Amino acid sequence: MSQSNEVRTQATERLFLAVVNQAISDVLENGKQAKEAERWLLSKDFDALDRLFAFAAKPVESPFQRGNRQNA
Repeated sequence: MSQSNEVRTQATERLFLAVVNQAISDVLENGKQAKEAERWLLSKDFDALDRLFAFAAKPVESPFQRGNRQNA
């Protein structure tokens, strides 16, 4: 996978995580969008996205780790 695709994948995963965190926060704080957030978190759409990102998630190796591994 090219570095550009890897960065895009990581950015997408982080965006999904940010959206999930905001939905959880809305529910916990009983914010304006709490009901919609709760519905989404319990939906099949969320389950499908969660499976997609859980499958795609892999440990990220930093440039420092890569350098250390190459120098070992």
